[in-house]
Amino acid sequence: MPLQDQTYVRRELEFPGALTNGASGAGTRRIQEWLGFHGNGTPIDGKFGPATNRAIEAFAARKQLAYAGSLTQQVWNALVEPMARVVALPASAPSKPYPQLVRWFAEQHLAAHPVELGGANRGPWVRLYMKGSEGDAMLWCAGFVSTVLQQAADKAGRSAPIAGSFGCDELARQAKDAGRFVTGKSVVSGSPGFAALGACGIFLVRKSASDWVHTGFAFDGDGESFLSIEGNTDHKGSANGFEVAKRTRRCASNDFIRLG
Repeated sequence: MPLQDQTYVRRELEFPGALTNGASGAGTRRIQEWLGFHGNGTPIDGKFGPATNRAIEAFAARKQLAYAGSLTQQVWNALVEPMARVVALPASAPSKPYPQLVRWFAEQHLAAHPVELGGANRGPWVRLYMKGSEGDAMLWCAGFVSTVLQQAADKAGRSAPIAGSFGCDELARQAKDAGRFVTGKSVVSGSPGFAALGACGIFLVRKSASDWVHTGFAFDGDGESFLSIEGNTDHKGSANGFEVAKRTRRCASNDFIRLG
């Protein structure tokens, strides 16, 4: 089923109603999350009060939309537009070989700048990548990878090369079972080297020979380093950060998954 048709995605994009001052609950919290995403931050507490009203007023004015104290469909559509655009991508994606499609989709997510909102591993972007779940334990880097893999597969009209998972260790297991696991040692040694990954692969930060703690997409590499697009990271390259970001990483500390 295409991403935009998934129940957990439709729940994120669905208009919560003509909420106004005094409202409370999940719908108000979703409004507050998106206000924060757009730079009109207000406490994400699920309570629609004067601060939330003022934040909506400022957002609507910037977007040149009418707002008279009650949330409208037009204002809501503008709030969720970045996610709506990302989940509808297969219709507008270019025709490319699968690994190149994966990179293209990852770049579109990066351009939208998904971030956590409302606390660690929380907010609409986290719920998108984790199929509706969020919370302290919901480390979402593998969920980000799996979402992009499936979007590219939907566009290509094929199955993804691995099933996807919320866990890095499970991604590694799937890759080994499919004959797609490439050790960091073989990349660094040049046999077969980074070129074996093609236009785009997946990196797995290696903690031990059987334990991987972070993942993302790898491209434009050589035996020493590569560029990445990864979720749940930050400017330090953390495995439990807060955003989707582009980074440079060393090959030696990673293993890889071949997609082509």
